[in-house]
Amino acid sequence: MARVEVQQGFCDNCSVCIKKELQEIDEVNNVRLYPKESLITFNFMKANKLSAVLNILSDIGYPEKGEAGFKKQFSKSVCSC
Repeated sequence: MARVEVQQGFCDNCSVCIKKELQEIDEVNNVRLYPKESLITFNFMKANKLSAVLNILSDIGYPEKGEAGFKKQFSKSVCSC
């Protein structure tokens, strides 16, 4: 199981959108989001799936905590809050 703390906080509505994006990745399952902790957990089968999740999170504005070069502007908005 992977645990990813993200830089950007998210609300319950964002959680639904983020979960939907991550569940579209093959072999990624049991996605759980914890808005109060800015934490996302999930299971994956292959190492490249972890990389895929981290890339998606960064693309939609929720990069992993500590990721350098994060910009508040991102290509795709997943939530309107």
